[in-house]
Formats: sequence, structure tokens, C-alpha cells
Amino acid sequence: MTPDDRDRIAELLQDPSLSYRAIGRELGISDWTVRRVARELDSDSRPMRPRRSQPQEPTGEVSALTSWLVLGVVVGFFALAIWAGTSWPPPPEL
Repeated sequence: MTPDDRDRIAELLQDPSLSYRAIGRELGISDWTVRRVARELDSDSRPMRPRRSQPQEPTGEVSALTSWLVLGVVVGFFALAIWAGTSWPPPPEL
């Protein structure tokens, strides 16, 4: 963000009839950017809360717990198959 953009936001923030969303639409930026600049201008150092309407997109990452569980199931299956194969009685000879 350029200093000119910050100055324009500061200028529009002086108008109490404009909301952050209206300022953002006018400048072509998000209302969260306008809100962040307004907080910086007010010397408010508190962190901003994340958006509530933010969609929860899957990250595509597999958690470590899931990986260990899958590995445990696969190893358990093979161990059970080996145990069943060695302890199964052979068929009687005719």
C-alpha cells in the first residue's frame, strides 16, 4: 500500500457518513484493509480478529495423527494376515 493510498483512506475516514465497506468499495480495496489503516491511525495496537464469514477451505494437508493411524491400520492388517496364515491348520490330506 502506497502512502498516497493511506492518505486517501485517512481523508475518507474523516467523513462520518462513510463506512469502512463504503470506503473500501470506493478505493477498490477490502474493508479489512481500511479497518487496519484506521486502527493504525488511531494508534490501536491490538490485533484484529479474523473474519467470521471466512470460508473454511481444506488445506490439503494430512495431519500427523491421521498419518500414524493409517500406518497403524496397515501394519495391523498385515500382522493379522501373517498371524492368521501361520496359525491356520493345514487342510487334511485325502
